[in-house]
Amino acid sequence: MRNNTVKVLTIQALIAAIYVVLTVAIAPFSYGAIQLRISESLSQLVVFSKKYWFPITLGVAIANIFSPLGIVDVFFGTLGTGLALAISIFVFKFVKNRIARHILNIVIYLVVCMPIIAYEIAIFSGENSARVPFEFEAFTAIYGSLLLSQVVVMVIGIVITEALNKAIDLKKVFE
Repeated sequence: MRNNTVKVLTIQALIAAIYVVLTVAIAPFSYGAIQLRISESLSQLVVFSKKYWFPITLGVAIANIFSPLGIVDVFFGTLGTGLALAISIFVFKFVKNRIARHILNIVIYLVVCMPIIAYEIAIFSGENSARVPFEFEAFTAIYGSLLLSQVVVMVIGIVITEALNKAIDLKKVFE
């Protein structure tokens, strides 16, 4: 039992670390109203096991420490990701087809996580992350750009995780 716990924690730590490195390595593009956060492709791992929820959510929290919005991004980003992935995991109980799960994961992310992030950026994008009055037009523009980049990254995530699953059974990684 103890060896399995150590193994699970080690794998989760590695996944969180990979998320952080992929985010911070391309930092100018990982944060802000227009972003291409390649690390988000890892979010497709929850399609294979709910045990991927924790390391991805933890990776978001750690990576967002380096965001220009700092602690605000840690809170909102972690909330958005954690909530979207938790809802996906719940929905997956009723959906067995993996491709359908991948697509649902994208849709849930776009509907749950991206509005939270767009709201955060719209409100806290003032100088030195100061709160600014909410403007619906700014929110929709930010949300639109986030939707586009998130779809691209999540589709890449499908390709990567499916290829990885052929090499190693991603469902059994934690066993």
